[in-house]
Amino acid sequence: MPRLTAGDRPYGRDVWLLCATSALGSGAFLGIHQLLNALFVLRLGYGPQLVGTLSAIGALSFSCSSLLGGFLGTRIGTRSMMMLGVGINLVGMSLLPLTPLIPLSLRFAWLVAAQIISSSGWSMQVVGVIATMAAVTEPATRRGAYALREAGAGLGMFLGALLGGMMPEWIAGYLQTTTETPAPFQFALWVSVIVGAVTLVPVRLIQPASTQARASAGHAPFRVTSGLLMLLACGFATNAAHAACKTFSAVYMDTTYRLPTSIIGTVTSAGLLLAIVAALSSTRLAARRSSGQMMILGATGILVSLILMSVIRHPVGAVVGVVGVYGILGVWRPAYQSLQMEVARPEWRSLVSGASAMGMSLGFGSMSLGGGHIVAAAGYTTVFGAGAVAALVSVAVAALLTARQARSAREPELEQAVEGGRTAA
Repeated sequence: MPRLTAGDRPYGRDVWLLCATSALGSGAFLGIHQLLNALFVLRLGYGPQLVGTLSAIGALSFSCSSLLGGFLGTRIGTRSMMMLGVGINLVGMSLLPLTPLIPLSLRFAWLVAAQIISSSGWSMQVVGVIATMAAVTEPATRRGAYALREAGAGLGMFLGALLGGMMPEWIAGYLQTTTETPAPFQFALWVSVIVGAVTLVPVRLIQPASTQARASAGHAPFRVTSGLLMLLACGFATNAAHAACKTFSAVYMDTTYRLPTSIIGTVTSAGLLLAIVAALSSTRLAARRSSGQMMILGATGILVSLILMSVIRHPVGAVVGVVGVYGILGVWRPAYQSLQMEVARPEWRSLVSGASAMGMSLGFGSMSLGGGHIVAAAGYTTVFGAGAVAALVSVAVAALLTARQARSAREPELEQAVEGGRTAA
């Protein structure tokens, strides 16, 4: 377990507010809403291809809005940008449960609109939290703060997925219907909207002065470096692997093994609980390791988990794989977020956070879109195998990036040694 202090002082108030923001937002959107989204779409009569298409559209929207959010953060401050994102996200989440009221000819467009709006708002929240966390922490304790934020997000997703998996059965009993109909999922989705609305409370309490690191004419221009490109490639590949599991695992367990939604939610929650433990343990694991090395460790764990999902064609394989993928992300994400801020100048943190989120979402969207067609042509286990290949790419790129960072760190030492030798001579 990491020390929940920054040096000799406890973490500041804004750090805890950002953790609460992540917990509430993740619980509402990633925990309840996204778990029920795919199952609700299936009950409306659509298939896994549409599930994958909608997921890809959401990821593309997240990607585009990440850059927009990063730019807005440099202009209006990340607090204002986060509040705007929460509002947009709530509008999108509210549209989905209204789908049964929409004429059949317009439902596809309605579902697409709901996905675009909710994902766009969510991206602004994520970009703002990552950039603001760097502004309210010192470099020595930043990775620990990101791990704490990841644990908060994981706790929110854990409780959200657990509640989201159980609610349809509870509501179905109350309505005297079954979970094969859309109604229980429709009512359960409104709970995600209510929880998401509470996210506004901690965001409003964050000190505006903590979020005002803006770009100005006096600052150096933003440059796209090779290190940043490699970082984006790692985010792309890791999230492509994550998408193979997240987009299709619930549908896989539902349609192939007919597992109850309560079991699916419990399995997802177990993975998210493991992610909390992994995030809180990552500071100890990282004591003698760089952020890049922690990314290699995380991507390797995702690779192994997806291989198990692909090879073991049994509910046990699905359960172990889902828990593994979700859990090990608790190690990978804090390291990735910390490394983003290591390569970013303070005035460009928001933009680098947005670019990194864009890379992640493009990877997620690519696998979601392509994965739906892979499932239709070759089955679910093949798409899990494709995710394993993406994880392997992430391991390779992270290894190259880590070697590059190590060389860059040694160069000043070598220059000092050479200069010292000249002085002595």
